[in-house]
Amino acid sequence: MKSGICKLCLKQRELCDSHALPNSAFKYIFRQSEGKAVVLTDDTKTPIKTSSDSWSDYLLCLDCEKNLNDDFDQYGIAVFRGEKGKTKIIDVGVSFSDVDKQRLRMFFLSLLWRISISPHDSYRNIDLPYALEEELRDALADGKKIRGSLCTVAIYRLHDSTKTSGFSHDGLREIIASPFARKYDNGQVSICFLFFGYFVEIFISKLPTKYLNRPGVISGDGNIFLAPNQEILEVKEIVSTLARSLQKHDSGLSKID
Repeated sequence: MKSGICKLCLKQRELCDSHALPNSAFKYIFRQSEGKAVVLTDDTKTPIKTSSDSWSDYLLCLDCEKNLNDDFDQYGIAVFRGEKGKTKIIDVGVSFSDVDKQRLRMFFLSLLWRISISPHDSYRNIDLPYALEEELRDALADGKKIRGSLCTVAIYRLHDSTKTSGFSHDGLREIIASPFARKYDNGQVSICFLFFGYFVEIFISKLPTKYLNRPGVISGDGNIFLAPNQEILEVKEIVSTLARSLQKHDSGLSKID
């Protein structure tokens, strides 16, 4: 605990060690790997190493931390653990039913806001425009919905159809990567991150209405949506990191025995 200004309520308070991406995701990975995870970076100098860092920092007061946890985190995590609603794995992805799509959308937008305001080095590439960051903060602080035209949230199930030596679905759940931004040729901008074996892409620029009907996009007030498969080796940012890490391994730039 330390004293400071809470990023959400903007009051001088005792701050707790807060996570942008949920701590439970890190705990899951650490349990599978004796308390540490392998860290891969897309640069030429940082060696491959293990770490027990869960990318936390002093962001929120206890009240705001609890409110976000109660309102969004517990629900969002439970859905993707299969503890809320119903999930069915099908050929093209995962079907979700009996879920509160608006609450789930707000959960992911709360993660986006926390990623943007966190000073942790793993989130250094993400810095939302001030007006957007403030609109997200205001909505989260007051329990208001974030207008649909502001951000579009899309969820995809990571998949690897490689015939040999590919990632299993359990293995894909053990991957966390630093969030990254994309800019498309048509000017659209998105923020992407991994979560419990899913690929999350949040567009922060207005999309055509027809896009909202695509599989993976969380929109509308219904309780059913599809997270279509996303081949992990078609996510160029992840492939770049894996390729760079293989080069490091081959050249001896690794602290892992």
